[in-house]
Amino acid sequence: MVVQELTETGTTDEVHVTEESLLPKVREMKERGARFITVTTRDMGDKLEVIYHFEVNDRVENLYLKTPRGEPVQSITGEYLVAFIAENECQDLFGVEFKGLAVDFGGKMLKVEASPSTLLKPAEGPLPPIMRKLGKCREECPAMVDVPRYVRQVERGDAEGAYDTIIEQAPLPAILGRACFAPCQEGCRQELETKPIQIRLLKRYAADAFKEKHGGLQRDVERKPPTGRRVAVVGGGPTGVSAAYYLGMLGHGVTLHEKGKSLGGAMLWGIPKYRLPKDVMGEEIDARLAEAGVEVKIGCEVTSLDDLMAEGYDACFLSIGAERCNGLRCEGEDSEGVISFIDLLTAVNVRDETPDLGRRVVVIGGGNSAMDSARTAKRLGAEDVTVFYRRTEGEMPASLHEVHGAVEEGIDFDFLSTQIVIHPGKPLRIEYQYMVPGEPDESGRRRPMPMEGPPGFIEADTVIAAIGYNVLVPPGFGVEVARRGNIEIDDDYGTSREGVYAGGDAAFGTSNVISALRDGRKAASSIDRYLGGDGLGEPEPDQGEFVARQADLDDIRGRHQAEIPELDPEERVKSFVEFEETLEECAATCEAGRCWRCDWNE
Repeated sequence: MVVQELTETGTTDEVHVTEESLLPKVREMKERGARFITVTTRDMGDKLEVIYHFEVNDRVENLYLKTPRGEPVQSITGEYLVAFIAENECQDLFGVEFKGLAVDFGGKMLKVEASPSTLLKPAEGPLPPIMRKLGKCREECPAMVDVPRYVRQVERGDAEGAYDTIIEQAPLPAILGRACFAPCQEGCRQELETKPIQIRLLKRYAADAFKEKHGGLQRDVERKPPTGRRVAVVGGGPTGVSAAYYLGMLGHGVTLHEKGKSLGGAMLWGIPKYRLPKDVMGEEIDARLAEAGVEVKIGCEVTSLDDLMAEGYDACFLSIGAERCNGLRCEGEDSEGVISFIDLLTAVNVRDETPDLGRRVVVIGGGNSAMDSARTAKRLGAEDVTVFYRRTEGEMPASLHEVHGAVEEGIDFDFLSTQIVIHPGKPLRIEYQYMVPGEPDESGRRRPMPMEGPPGFIEADTVIAAIGYNVLVPPGFGVEVARRGNIEIDDDYGTSREGVYAGGDAAFGTSNVISALRDGRKAASSIDRYLGGDGLGEPEPDQGEFVARQADLDDIRGRHQAEIPELDPEERVKSFVEFEETLEECAATCEAGRCWRCDWNE
């Protein structure tokens, strides 16, 4: 029977229990959503008082159990597994024997001499155990950005801290907040209820709030002392910028070589202005490179690594990207009116041109480049835009967010269709074959097979080829190239040439911005070790950050997901103005407050 002498002292409640009533009371605490804190013990001579501490709705509740010394006590690890640490500690310090202890270290947990079974840190010996997790959202992020931490920082109103946290793993938060395809949100446990935390929007909020407070995106940070080593980075896309930033912060002298007139790579020409304004992109790239003391050479094309290394560089990183568009592999693809998505997007995003595509446009492809091309064509005045894709809708590689955006803007889709012949003329006449899903190919997707029967026909003023692109490595680089044309690298991003590293699209094929930033950071870490440094640390849980458990998960489940603030589809297709807006402060903190804090291991 529970002796319920409840004494309130501020925010702490005391409940006295017996051996028989301990577990029922603990189960009751768990049903109330209590978070286990620890177990302490008081020596009372012939008796011991075992005290169980819980947090309930922002206050502490304690269960007090008095037991004769030497009498076994029922373990609560059946209800709270994490209590095994505290119960083992009580065993070691006071000789309390716990019945049914899930993990029993037999009195060795606090031994001063290190042993294989020692768990907690003694005076000398192994480090404490990690009782935190990275969090599924963080594990799904290619760059392993500490999502849980910066979400909590946004919730607390610390946008500047959130901005810094993101940059530890991915140096371009303002860009990612607009252009990332957000795999972290697929890892959010609330994705099961179709309302994951709007992590991408919170990333953008952190960056925009930082800029509003400081008048720009450059931070006042210190680099490591100069090492006297020099590194050349070839290519100013996201991978090259990322590598240059981290290498510069590690104290190396870095020179970034870019053959074009502006930095950004595929972000510059490939991501439409309505998604990523080029002034935002340029400002953030410039801010990071300035922080890292990187020298930038614009309009400097490198064709020979021998000549480049002769300038006194100790290492080199190749991030030349991919800019050779794949062909349609059909008769008539060279007809007038058939253009590549690279040519179209470069004209619009880099040269600020507004090409006349006519009234009817056909886009061939199913990736994000196809979505960007179709949505760009709509903004250029095309009335009828249709995307042709040879597989099913569910097999499209384009992000779901991009597809939904295209549908909202009136883009049509024709699935299970592939071009056979493009007949020249004005208009162009596209002959296409209907397809059916066949057996899975090496990617796991079902291979499209031609359907018996006559072909279909459609007319268009412009056909945009958007079926991917690949890398073209200059022969003068002298590095081994794989069959598909990408640079061969090892696990440390090293090429076949001593001191030369590579990453991004040049090594892995076309990918996305967050993966490119990851490659740059990892390569920078490898290069630093090659030059005698320690490299960059691997992601791990931060045990120094206290994370209180969310008090009422049912309440959190009932909250609405923040809506993306954006222009109406009918209005946004009239221009290339950025159609998404940043969250207001209240909306951002409320959205961050929906996080379940899954990285806190109870």
